[in-house]
Amino acid sequence: MALSKKLQELAEAISRTRQSLLKHIPGLSDAQLAYKPADGEWSLNDILHHLALTDEANGKLTSRALKHALERNVPPDPKPDESVLHCLDEAAAPLNNVRATAPDFVRPQSHLSATESLARLAASRERMLQSIEQLSPYDLTQLKYPHPFLGELDMYQWILIAGGHEGRHVAQIKRIKSEAGFPQ
Repeated sequence: MALSKKLQELAEAISRTRQSLLKHIPGLSDAQLAYKPADGEWSLNDILHHLALTDEANGKLTSRALKHALERNVPPDPKPDESVLHCLDEAAAPLNNVRATAPDFVRPQSHLSATESLARLAASRERMLQSIEQLSPYDLTQLKYPHPFLGELDMYQWILIAGGHEGRHVAQIKRIKSEAGFPQ
């Protein structure tokens, strides 16, 4: 099934952010991946583990949305060619320049290797993209779920937040890698 123009645009946007994330990891040593900028802060391994947990949760939400779309007989999107790339801007504005504390279920508790986290990220994104393809015929504004910081978001916003969240952590990774104490 082909994606609507709207969902194709979202899938491409989150894929671009994923590619940005992936270009910052290859070639890093174990010491670099384990480096913590300050006591209590996350290492690059921790960030990747957190992103894997978050992406897996987003994938489960997307699967749940598909189930709900079928159960609730959600109508087709009346504007499948309209852009929704900025539908999250206003809702996410409170998080701009704010350091958020991850909820427990997406906080890295164990220590996964970067390789393991990256494999989990790849698998969860593949599942999410498959669900997005199956959601293409539906009006995703009709499917709403609570976000821990932003309140109720529709599925277009949830798809976007997957990329936006990774983008925030790409900026964090860049900051860590530029610190004076970062291992060479």
